[in-house]
Amino acid sequence: MARRLRMIFLLTLCALLGAGCGGNIAETDGRALGTPVRIGLLRIDDSIPFYVAEKEGFFAAHGVAAELVPFNSSADQSKAMEAGELDMAMNDMIVQALMRKGGTGTKIVAVAFGATPAEGRFLLLGSPGGGLAAPAEDAADKKIAGAAGRTVAISSNTMMDYLLTQFAALGYFAPDLSDVRVISMPNLMLRVEALIEGRDIQMAILPDPLASYAVRAGCPVLIDDTALGLNLSQSVVLASEAALAERRDDVGKVLAAYFDAMRAVNENPDDYRDFCLETANVPAELSADYPTPSYTPGTLPAEEDLARVMDWLVERGLLEKAYPYAEMVDGSLAAAAGGEK
Repeated sequence: MARRLRMIFLLTLCALLGAGCGGNIAETDGRALGTPVRIGLLRIDDSIPFYVAEKEGFFAAHGVAAELVPFNSSADQSKAMEAGELDMAMNDMIVQALMRKGGTGTKIVAVAFGATPAEGRFLLLGSPGGGLAAPAEDAADKKIAGAAGRTVAISSNTMMDYLLTQFAALGYFAPDLSDVRVISMPNLMLRVEALIEGRDIQMAILPDPLASYAVRAGCPVLIDDTALGLNLSQSVVLASEAALAERRDDVGKVLAAYFDAMRAVNENPDDYRDFCLETANVPAELSADYPTPSYTPGTLPAEEDLARVMDWLVERGLLEKAYPYAEMVDGSLAAAAGGEK
């Protein structure tokens, strides 16, 4: 089990080591496309349309060059953005707000994954045989059976930390999480291994495809965030304020190609399935029944969704005050790029 999980890590590492550095001017069919727009990505479902756009030549078709820069962690991606090494990135609103607090301004130009509650699944899982069980759908008490006193692993100050707080607010735990022991375990591979072994932790929040992997290994699903009727988790496409000021037209062209790629995957899921599996580093054990993701082109976060995240950041003491929607979102490019409202 541990060996297979390490293979996932090695596949990601190979992608990092194999990423070439292009020249300053990109060319396609003899046409100079200019300096590439540098886009920082994590190799997960959320990023797949960018890789499809590269594979199918959609960037060149829209008259822009793009350099896809893979990262193995959100922290490394944030450092690159802060250093001015990236023009755009795929991440989430929490990371964006914390970068802005640190002096690196970005704007959300589109939702990447999670435009609907069914997109971008996170699961709270229990260890196999740990005696934990989800509450019945019609139960008045939503508390997770057997959770009191147990340890739940997340990554602090991330979307998973935010989700755990929201789960508590919905009644699955004590409002202040005093009934469980919360620990930070940022390394997803170690978190999966520890959860399956059930020694140091008994619960964990995981995104797909690792969530599906853990379910296949016998971990019971305690909470599925796509089944709550709320859109709690979204990833977003960010553009640096410098790129928006200096290369706004190119950012718009990148979005147009990105939305075309979303539609291509939506319309031909079987044709892109193998490519999606490879791009998102889906474990071989899941390939037989792992569905091709679907996407919603051209959407932006709802104001209430962003406000909920801002309120959490303020409550946690991570921000002194919430950033207003207009300071975090630039919505005009998505509409101009042919996005769907």
